[in-house]
Amino acid sequence: MSMTGWAERKAKEWFGTPEKKMRLLQWLVYISNLYVILGVFILIYILYGEHLHALWDAIRSGKL
Repeated sequence: MSMTGWAERKAKEWFGTPEKKMRLLQWLVYISNLYVILGVFILIYILYGEHLHALWDAIRSGKL
């Protein structure tokens, strides 16, 4: 029982004020945006990887 009270006190201490809650939410949004951007790049690479390699080879060889 005392552990629950301790956890609730710590949660209120760390995230109790609206400013702290907003800062935590802001960081969560930043992290989720990074994951979304990374996922988009991975999806592009999966879908168009062969075309990107061919384009890169054409650019390097000077044919483009």
